[in-house]
Amino acid sequence: MDPLDEYINKTIDYIDALANKRQIRHVQCPTETDELLQGLPVPVGSNINPNIILKEDTAVELGNPSVASCAFILWTPNLSLVRNGQMTLVGPDIKESLGKSLPFAQILVIAGKELKDQHHLLLEQHYLISNRIEGYMVRLAPQRQRMWTRVSIDALNKGFTFETLGRALMHIYKSELSVIEATEVFFISSSKEDVKGIERIANDVQRIKNDILSSRFMQRDDGSYECTSGYVDCTDCPDNVVCDDIRDIIRLQRKKRTASPS
Repeated sequence: MDPLDEYINKTIDYIDALANKRQIRHVQCPTETDELLQGLPVPVGSNINPNIILKEDTAVELGNPSVASCAFILWTPNLSLVRNGQMTLVGPDIKESLGKSLPFAQILVIAGKELKDQHHLLLEQHYLISNRIEGYMVRLAPQRQRMWTRVSIDALNKGFTFETLGRALMHIYKSELSVIEATEVFFISSSKEDVKGIERIANDVQRIKNDILSSRFMQRDDGSYECTSGYVDCTDCPDNVVCDDIRDIIRLQRKKRTASPS
């Protein structure tokens, strides 16, 4: 079993449990990359102008630190674990929330039989969505599993919904990596408590990802570590955000081994 498969099932179980007490909606989106863009109310693509959405132009804010946010990606080579093209929303939709600041969780689940370790770093590039969806601004990228975004009044008036966002995400990731065969996305906008609940799963997932990524660090003869990613400059590496955490983990592990009696 892939190390994250268990957490895909845990995420689905958590969402199913919320369905017993919250409004929940399932939308079956197209599964083909190009079809995902058909009928969307706003353009999606790499040529979108940078989105600077001021507070006065904001229709809905998602994931403000005062109301909680959580965002993470799960991946697997097991296609049977992913309901390709499905978008699930727990809580109110964007069109029902004009002028509000909603708690926000976004979980993207990706599957592909040919997904390899080298693809995992690319999948963690959450900033891929920045400036690729008109009327949607990522104010704070999901470092440490956080995401703070805004939807403009103009986009809302055009018909921007969570389905719009879900289909755009599926398209962006599928178009970036041809090895992706299936995508599923979950959004939670119901309450701070519901977002905090999924955050516990996100923390476990991050620890596993750190373990996976830490395998890229090779120990030298002098006991120090070097990264084997192949990037000449750390600023070019898509994983530079978590490298410091990984080095801290390695240092702590070394201290524990040193402190342990022989």
